[in-house]
Amino acid sequence: PGARAACSPPRSSPPRRSSPCSCSTCASRQQASQSSRAAAFLRRHGLHHSRPAFTYEQLRAATAGFDAARKLGDGGFGTVYLAYLPPAGRPAAVKRLHVPPSPSPSSATITKSFCNEVLILSALRHPHLVRLHGFCADPRALLLVYDFVPNGTLSHHLHRRGRGIAATPPPPPLPWRTRLAMAAQIASALEYLHFAVKPHVVHRDVTSSNIFVEADMRARLGDFGLSRLLATPDACSTATGREVVCCTAPQGTPGYLDPDYHRSFQLTEKSDVYSFGVVVLELVTGLRPVDVGRERRDVTLADWVVSKIQIGELREVVDPPVLGELPGVMPSVEAVAELAFRCVAPDKDDRPDAREALAELRRIQGMLPELSGHKDSS
Repeated sequence: PGARAACSPPRSSPPRRSSPCSCSTCASRQQASQSSRAAAFLRRHGLHHSRPAFTYEQLRAATAGFDAARKLGDGGFGTVYLAYLPPAGRPAAVKRLHVPPSPSPSSATITKSFCNEVLILSALRHPHLVRLHGFCADPRALLLVYDFVPNGTLSHHLHRRGRGIAATPPPPPLPWRTRLAMAAQIASALEYLHFAVKPHVVHRDVTSSNIFVEADMRARLGDFGLSRLLATPDACSTATGREVVCCTAPQGTPGYLDPDYHRSFQLTEKSDVYSFGVVVLELVTGLRPVDVGRERRDVTLADWVVSKIQIGELREVVDPPVLGELPGVMPSVEAVAELAFRCVAPDKDDRPDAREALAELRRIQGMLPELSGHKDSS
């Protein structure tokens, strides 16, 4: 109804004065309006100078016309393509956001997501965060350009699915040492967002699908479309201690969403810690965060694994390839599961913060025997 209504002349207009209007024309006008809002936002915050502003033509050519064969992935907000940027053909990932052709809450949300990523990622520098390389705010599309992380997502590796271009075959199971290193790397990224950045950043969508894997199996957290800066005067207030609370409607991915945030509408860094705890449970079990095939009370991975831990049956849910490794690995698996158990506590006050989680993961890494020439990085 949106596009059709936008194209129809007012009922009171005499027929002779109505001008023909195609839906495609109206759609183009709406997309232009969204891109204009985005461009104005970037200028207002001085961001149009902080990153390369690519033209639509450059990115269209770099992705071979947004060729389906170049598609790296699809999400609720956009499609990601492999691009080769001029002039040297450097590989990059280009996200083309899905902007609805008619005015709607969803089109405003997409535009806000675009501005949010540029605003937040422009200020961030960390080895385990995906870097924003540039952007394009054009009437034909809103586009974000990231460094290309070549080895898919953590979700692809844990759930053994083919990925990316030309349906590559499922990857082999991740060794436990690699899983533990990845957990420490993402905890390091969260510690940076929650403690080092001013104002603090809450990612709000920490999932295995938003963790990208380098060729050397290092992990990087990406997709900041839902992220929030804490301590903005119009939306946030300071609670007791150092914790900052932002009152906002819950958003995130089912299975990862903090129940305390969902209940109270109060967003804090501990909401990211809950989501991180679910990712850690995925690393331990190799299972998806939601499985409707389980009993109703155990549909979410967090509820199911917590119930197993409480009755002493953790070994039953550990990923079989991990169980197949050397017997000496189980003490570290149990310690990681205990940390995840604390991270997904229903009450945020019972959860560790990202700094505490990182310190514990580094301690657990020390429990593993040293491998010759091998050093885990976090």
